[in-house]
Amino acid sequence: MRAPKYFTGQKVIIQPVKQERTPGDAAIESYAGKTATIEDYYYIYTPDRRQVFYVYTVRLTSEEKKELVTHEDELKPVFE
Repeated sequence: MRAPKYFTGQKVIIQPVKQERTPGDAAIESYAGKTATIEDYYYIYTPDRRQVFYVYTVRLTSEEKKELVTHEDELKPVFE
Protein backbone atom coordinates (compact mmCIF):
# COMPACT_ATOMS: atom_id res chain seq x y z
CA MET A 1 0.00 0.00 0.00
CA ARG A 2 1.33 3.45 -0.87
CA ALA A 3 1.75 6.06 1.84
CA PRO A 4 -0.66 9.00 2.11
CA LYS A 5 0.42 12.21 0.41
CA TYR A 6 -0.58 14.37 3.42
CA PHE A 7 -0.34 13.82 7.17
CA THR A 8 -2.26 14.93 10.27
CA GLY A 9 -1.43 18.52 11.18
CA GLN A 10 -0.12 19.45 7.73
CA LYS A 11 -1.38 22.69 6.17
CA VAL A 12 -2.89 22.43 2.69
CA ILE A 13 -4.75 24.58 0.18
CA ILE A 14 -8.08 23.38 -1.16
CA GLN A 15 -7.88 23.09 -4.91
CA PRO A 16 -10.92 21.49 -6.56
CA VAL A 17 -10.30 19.44 -9.66
CA LYS A 18 -11.09 21.22 -12.92
CA GLN A 19 -13.78 18.86 -14.16
CA GLU A 20 -16.65 18.34 -11.75
CA ARG A 21 -17.62 14.69 -11.60
CA THR A 22 -20.16 14.56 -8.78
CA PRO A 23 -22.36 16.97 -6.82
CA GLY A 24 -19.87 16.62 -3.95
CA ASP A 25 -17.07 17.89 -6.17
CA ALA A 26 -19.12 20.97 -7.01
CA ALA A 27 -19.83 21.63 -3.32
CA ILE A 28 -16.14 22.16 -2.57
CA GLU A 29 -15.78 24.91 -5.20
CA SER A 30 -16.69 27.65 -2.73
CA TYR A 31 -13.66 26.72 -0.60
CA ALA A 32 -11.14 26.89 -3.45
CA GLY A 33 -7.93 28.64 -2.44
CA LYS A 34 -8.63 28.47 1.29
CA THR A 35 -6.04 27.10 3.71
CA ALA A 36 -6.89 24.11 5.89
CA THR A 37 -5.20 21.69 8.28
CA ILE A 38 -5.37 17.90 7.88
CA GLU A 39 -7.35 16.52 10.83
CA ASP A 40 -7.48 12.86 9.80
CA TYR A 41 -7.30 10.61 6.76
CA TYR A 42 -8.71 7.28 5.64
CA TYR A 43 -7.91 4.91 2.83
CA ILE A 44 -10.27 3.07 0.54
CA TYR A 45 -9.29 0.10 -1.61
CA THR A 46 -10.77 -0.59 -5.01
CA PRO A 47 -12.77 -3.86 -5.04
CA ASP A 48 -9.84 -5.75 -6.58
CA ARG A 49 -7.49 -4.21 -3.93
CA ARG A 50 -5.04 -3.07 -6.60
CA GLN A 51 -5.42 0.65 -5.87
CA VAL A 52 -5.84 2.68 -2.72
CA PHE A 53 -7.40 6.13 -2.48
CA TYR A 54 -7.03 8.52 0.43
CA VAL A 55 -9.82 10.74 1.75
CA TYR A 56 -8.96 13.56 4.15
CA THR A 57 -10.89 15.42 6.84
CA VAL A 58 -9.61 18.99 6.85
CA ARG A 59 -10.43 21.97 9.06
CA LEU A 60 -10.41 25.42 7.51
CA THR A 61 -7.93 27.72 9.23
CA SER A 62 -10.13 30.75 8.58
CA GLU A 63 -12.47 32.15 11.19
CA GLU A 64 -15.27 29.72 10.28
CA LYS A 65 -13.26 26.60 11.33
CA LYS A 66 -15.48 24.42 9.13
CA GLU A 67 -14.60 20.74 8.58
CA LEU A 68 -14.65 19.26 5.08
CA VAL A 69 -13.94 15.86 3.57
CA THR A 70 -11.80 15.97 0.44
CA HIS A 71 -10.10 13.65 -2.00
CA GLU A 72 -6.32 13.69 -2.22
CA ASP A 73 -6.34 15.36 -5.65
CA GLU A 74 -8.34 18.31 -4.24
CA LEU A 75 -5.46 19.43 -2.01
CA LYS A 76 -2.02 20.90 -2.48
CA PRO A 77 0.64 21.37 0.22
CA VAL A 78 1.48 24.71 1.83
CA PHE A 79 5.21 25.25 2.01
CA GLU A 80 6.12 27.44 4.96
